[in-house]
Amino acid sequence: MLEIILIAMVAAFIALRLRSELGKKTGDEPLPPAAGRNGFARTTGQTIDGEAVEVDQSSGVVDLIENPAVRNGLADIRRADRNFDVSEFLNGAQNAYGMILEAFWQGDKDTLKNFLDDTVYGQFTSAIEQREADGLTLKNKLLDITKTDIVDAHLTGKNAEITVHYAAEVIAVTVDADGAVVEGDVSDATELNDKWTFARNTSSRDPAWTLVATLAG
Repeated sequence: MLEIILIAMVAAFIALRLRSELGKKTGDEPLPPAAGRNGFARTTGQTIDGEAVEVDQSSGVVDLIENPAVRNGLADIRRADRNFDVSEFLNGAQNAYGMILEAFWQGDKDTLKNFLDDTVYGQFTSAIEQREADGLTLKNKLLDITKTDIVDAHLTGKNAEITVHYAAEVIAVTVDADGAVVEGDVSDATELNDKWTFARNTSSRDPAWTLVATLAG
């Protein structure tokens, strides 16, 4: 029982730390490790509108963004929240993507609750409950996140929204109650392409961003 309690405490600490990391800047954060707690590799494909960009850390201004909508949107968010840092957001968004996928695959509703708004949480939990009702279990594994790309950003009033395009390689396998594979292949990697939108009230003291919309494909 003590071991279970300790594991739960560690998991809760990791989730809260990662949640606050998504958009938070203190100025002395360490670089993310080469592999996360679930063993997947750190992505090298962080971009903004498909372009690798230079970030002026002293001012937070992102240069060399060709898409004016993305450039102006990030600038508006920066003006509304002087602590907003694009590179820290990308690191947090990358880590959150891996943790949310793992939590969904494992049916971990408590972890999902930390990252999702009510609408998206309802969609994810409905899918989990349907999967459980069908006697199915996901044996998925995240191999690599190959792209984390900001494709849209805008500020409406005090509400900031940033959309991130992710590309990832996964092993996707579904088994039935007897452990037999009903979909997927453990030897064949599949590419995921998702567009996720994160939102945050820039006037809030809470630095966490919340997943408010998802689009696959």
